[in-house]
Amino acid sequence: MALTKLYEGMFLFDSNLAAKDWPGLENLVNELLTRNGAELVYSERWPDRKLAYEIGGCKKGIYYLVYFKAPTTAIQGLRRDTELSERVLRLLVLYDEELGEDCEKRKRHEVTGSPEEIEERRERLLREAQGLAQAAAIAAEGERVPVAEGIALEADPTETGEEAIGGEEPADKDPVS
Repeated sequence: MALTKLYEGMFLFDSNLAAKDWPGLENLVNELLTRNGAELVYSERWPDRKLAYEIGGCKKGIYYLVYFKAPTTAIQGLRRDTELSERVLRLLVLYDEELGEDCEKRKRHEVTGSPEEIEERRERLLREAQGLAQAAAIAAEGERVPVAEGIALEADPTETGEEAIGGEEPADKDPVS
């Protein structure tokens, strides 16, 4: 019997395809892993991102990080199967003895970085959450509220004829009143 190791895999999918059928792509990854004798340990979908260069006509992609246990002989078959799949743009598989620690941290949703970086992220997230809560409360009262540069929220755009997010003032409305 082949030795089983913990691997990290990064699947890249077309973001348009992911928006239409994300559960199907998750099932595809599970099928590919199962077909090659691997067992999924953890998975995490990353937000879509602009690709550095076009791949198969796609300019944006979704990354899907997976940690899986597999025999060492399964990786070659997994790579072959993903190359034959029209739905997977790229696959990167890594092995490192310390992947177990990384996987456990992700499972626990631990934040990594220096204490200063962690505190800075925490404070930024708190400021954003407070700003959004305040904007939502004011918007619930029917007022137009700037949330971020160029973006505004309002309670009911149909009453004023404006768009809900980033809308311009209607031309017939007096800007002074």
